Amino acid sequence: MTVSSIVARDGSTTTRTDNNSNSLGANLGHDIIKEKNAKANTATDDRYVERILQSQWEKHRRWALVAQKRKLKVETGRILKLALISVGAVAQVASTQLVKNKSTASMFGGACIAVGTYIKNQVLTEEETAKMVQSFATSQAIKTEVYKFRAQVTPYNQFKSKPDEALNLLRKRCTTISDSTKDEKFYMTRQDSRPAPGWLDTAEDYIEKRIDVMVNNVYQQRGRLLERRSAFCHNCENALLTLSAAASITSTTQLPAAIQNAVTILSGWGGAFTTISAALAHHVAKEKFSDIAVKYFEAANKLQGVKDGWPSRASMAGAPEWEKQVNKSEDIILSTLEEWAKAKTGDEDLHLEKSAPTPVPVKKEPKKMVWKPDVICGTDESGFYPASDRMQWLMDNANMTETDAQNKVMAEFPEIF
Repeated sequence: MTVSSIVARDGSTTTRTDNNSNSLGANLGHDIIKEKNAKANTATDDRYVERILQSQWEKHRRWALVAQKRKLKVETGRILKLALISVGAVAQVASTQLVKNKSTASMFGGACIAVGTYIKNQVLTEEETAKMVQSFATSQAIKTEVYKFRAQVTPYNQFKSKPDEALNLLRKRCTTISDSTKDEKFYMTRQDSRPAPGWLDTAEDYIEKRIDVMVNNVYQQRGRLLERRSAFCHNCENALLTLSAAASITSTTQLPAAIQNAVTILSGWGGAFTTISAALAHHVAKEKFSDIAVKYFEAANKLQGVKDGWPSRASMAGAPEWEKQVNKSEDIILSTLEEWAKAKTGDEDLHLEKSAPTPVPVKKEPKKMVWKPDVICGTDESGFYPASDRMQWLMDNANMTETDAQNKVMAEFPEIF
């Protein structure tokens, strides 16, 4: 004997007692169908989670590309300004040494210096630097939210019990972070479809795919690159200052007449060497190669310390101290980003918004749901029936319009819309 509750197309619920000897087979058939539907729904849910997650990851990638474009513009402008001022200084001195075309060399040198000054005042503005910093900070803040979601830490630690709420929260937080940065001109024209990171719910995965990547592929690599650039610029600056000093000394030294002409020519270049050296020193001061390299190495050392001290009891998401270790790592990464931003802008009081506030949950209303005519609402004596059948019954028997019937069905079964 089998007792079952049935939700019919008219919305009523009835109880049925089945004494048929074939009821076991019928129930087994229904169980198989339910199992197949459950597997299909699980696959659909997984695809839905990955689709929403990938959408947020693409926000991060687009802002990263905007930051890359802004960085290229600023750094190219600084190098071009340095080159123009250097060429201009050389041309100005050359105009005093040439026998012919002095005026042409002088005009060319003046034009180079003028263009370099224009780039400094019109292109390399504080606003451009701020836009570069803000777009990069936005990309990294969204990236952090995605990694926290994958690691299932607060506020996404309820993913297993309430996946829809956790996913909606991720979407809202990432959207809030993205909307806080106004650079739509570049943002909407950038697209990057790199796949989002996989789940990081074990210590091995998080350490390998987050901490090791930041230490080895970001902080140490960039730190070494900046150190090399700093050393190169300082060596060039020292060489120019040495040449300038040598030119000044020889200009006041009495030498044999045979080489006096060569010395006189060399002494005229002292001013050019000094100008180029000053321009190079200003370039290094703006780029902050050494300062940023130090911050990167410090961050790498801190993250390595977190990795080395990772307790065995924090082996997976939900374990004791799991959130503490993950949050400690993410805080180091975001703090390093803030130090980089301060160095780039020269604003020691700068504080970046590192995450979006947790929005207040809003109750789902039928008008905000999406109508899905083919989802299964219930069963009756004829078997499973879709939402479209329940809608049609309401239209035929309750004198409802199609829109009203759809809204009523969604209100009756909010969990599947």
